[in-house]
Amino acid sequence: MSADDRAVLFDVDGTLVDTPGGMLGVLRAVLEESGHAVADDLVRRTIGRPLAASFAGLLFLPEDHPDVAHAVTRARALFTETVIPSAADLVFPGIPELLAELRAQGRPLAVVTSKVRPSAVELLGAAGLLDAFDTLSCHGMADRGKPHADLALLAAGALGVPPRRCVVVGDAVDDVRMASAAGMDACGVDFGVATRAELVAAGASRVVGSVAELHDAVAPRRLHTSDR
Repeated sequence: MSADDRAVLFDVDGTLVDTPGGMLGVLRAVLEESGHAVADDLVRRTIGRPLAASFAGLLFLPEDHPDVAHAVTRARALFTETVIPSAADLVFPGIPELLAELRAQGRPLAVVTSKVRPSAVELLGAAGLLDAFDTLSCHGMADRGKPHADLALLAAGALGVPPRRCVVVGDAVDDVRMASAAGMDACGVDFGVATRAELVAAGASRVVGSVAELHDAVAPRRLHTSDR
C-alpha cells in the first residue's frame, strides 16, 4: 500500500453521525427518570463510551449494579425511539461521498465503536451507511474496549491489514488513545465531542474541523495523467 492506501477505521457517534446531541437528551432523560440531576457538561463527557461505563460514572455505582443495567436498557430503548428514526438526517454532510470515494479507491474500511453490535448495526443501517464497511468491531467483541488497543486490532485482523497501515478516525480522546495503543495513526475530528486541543494532547497526528478536511486527510485526490 502507498501512503494514501491505508485502511481507515471509523468511530461512529460524533464522527460519522451527529448523534451526541440526541444521546445527551437520552442520557439526561434516563438520569432524570431515576431521580438524578447531573450537569450537561458532565453527561456530554461520557458520550462515546460504553453505556454501562457512562452510567456507572454518572451514578457513582459499579458497572454490574442493577441500577446501571436498568439505565442501560432504558437508554437503548429511548435511543431507538427518539434518535434512530432521524438517523439518516444526522449523517454529517459529505460522509456518504467520502465513504464512496474510499470504496472506489479499494480502501479497506471498518467501524470501531463502543456501541454493542446490535446497536451499531441498527444505527448504521438506519443512517444508510452499513454497507460501506467491510467489518464492524464493537464493544464486547474483544476483551477490552476503548482506549485499549483490542477493538482496533480486531478490526485490522478482520481486514487483513497490519496495524501500521491503518488510520483511526474519531472524535473522542479514547479513539486517539486506542489508535496509539494499537500502533496506528490517528486523525481526530473536532466536530464531535472532544476539542482540538484535547485530541492533539491525546496524540492525534492531525485534527480536522470539517468533513471536507477529513476527505483531504484520508482520501486525497489521485493524480491522473491529464492532471500532470
